[in-house]
Amino acid sequence: MLELTALRKQKINLSDYDYQRDIANRILLSDASPFELEVIEEIFFSPLRISLKKLARNMECDEGKLTLLLQKLSQAGLLSLDGDQILIEKESRKYFEFEMTRFSPSFKPDLEFIQGILRKVSIHFLPLWYAIPRTSNNIFESIIEKYLLTPQLFQRYLSELHFTDPVIGNIIYDLFQAPDCTLYSSDVISKYNLTRHHFEEITLLLEFHFVGYLSYRKEEDHLVEVITPFYEWHQYLRFLKQTETPTIFSEDVHREQSNDFTFIEEMGKILEKCQSKSFSISLLQDNPLALAAVNKLLLLQLMRLENGDLYPMEGSKQWLEKNLENRALHLYRHPFNLASLPGNERQVREAEKAIRRVLHGKWVMFEDFLKGVTVALGSAPQVMIQRVGKLYKYAFPSPGEKEKEWLRTIIFSWLFEAGMVAIGKTEAGKECFRVTAFGSFCFEE
Repeated sequence: MLELTALRKQKINLSDYDYQRDIANRILLSDASPFELEVIEEIFFSPLRISLKKLARNMECDEGKLTLLLQKLSQAGLLSLDGDQILIEKESRKYFEFEMTRFSPSFKPDLEFIQGILRKVSIHFLPLWYAIPRTSNNIFESIIEKYLLTPQLFQRYLSELHFTDPVIGNIIYDLFQAPDCTLYSSDVISKYNLTRHHFEEITLLLEFHFVGYLSYRKEEDHLVEVITPFYEWHQYLRFLKQTETPTIFSEDVHREQSNDFTFIEEMGKILEKCQSKSFSISLLQDNPLALAAVNKLLLLQLMRLENGDLYPMEGSKQWLEKNLENRALHLYRHPFNLASLPGNERQVREAEKAIRRVLHGKWVMFEDFLKGVTVALGSAPQVMIQRVGKLYKYAFPSPGEKEKEWLRTIIFSWLFEAGMVAIGKTEAGKECFRVTAFGSFCFEE
């Protein structure tokens, strides 16, 4: 039997429940004709004892045709036959009712559905499968908190999954690379030359690992079976796709400085000027960029101001000996520079995560960029699973004007000074920026 084992001692073992019966029933439903599905649905709304004649009359079908299907359903444990009487197994009916929801046009493999999947397994196995405390008051909430609570947490969980069967890893890769993260089961079976039983075993593992779920879609006049991520994660991925920041042509941008390291170079020029003799700050009064560079040199204690004159301090020569990239890194990482920013270091790192969405190096408008920000800024909470009634969803932060202005400061001042972004304006006066090659190198994960 296949096993899919994750780090942190997570170990899902399908033999801990009657997975062979589960697979057989899933295959039965996937192979069922529209008529057979209608009969099964009719059984859901029938009393626990019903005559064959009455069921045939309700379905407007021949008794012989109906008997063949009932015999298959009897082998699946949904019912038993006693002469003309059909005896429906109550617990088995609950199982089939749950599995049949996958055929509904409104079906969503959401967290409520996943909770139903986990009910197939005896509750005392779940702490072993998911490495959560046995003393947990709510096992499903503990699973959410450990694996699904935030996008970052779930992405890390996915990256830590290890496989004994490489086909599973390949299918997961295919899933998240596919258009709208949707795979046709028939394509997967064909590509990897899988038997139906092997395919169902793999999809069981994918479902118990919160990776992908089977459902059915109507295309033209027939149903097709597909694999998609769980609904809340699928919606999150769609949000990321829909909020990809549109790029603008560089010809439409008036760049503020022609060089990526203009600010670093200006710091170097001023520091060199005062190495051999004092340098009056009054000579820079009409140069805003130079005054900003002086303030940064004073902050980093590479220079001091005394009676209107600028003097080098210890460490200034060593700083000048660095190349532009290392000067920029020194500025970027300096604790005094970081402390000068509003907010705390965690918020700054969250802002950097937002920048990772535009590492392509093309120009984007700041107002468009803001629409796709999913990180926590200031008092805005981070993206996380929230429960509303029985439903769950990833709730997105809604940064206010204060948070937006703070992010603007990070990009247009702090990262610009470190040579990590270039800044400018469009013909219409809209603020825009692009991540430089140096910035891409620093921010890539």
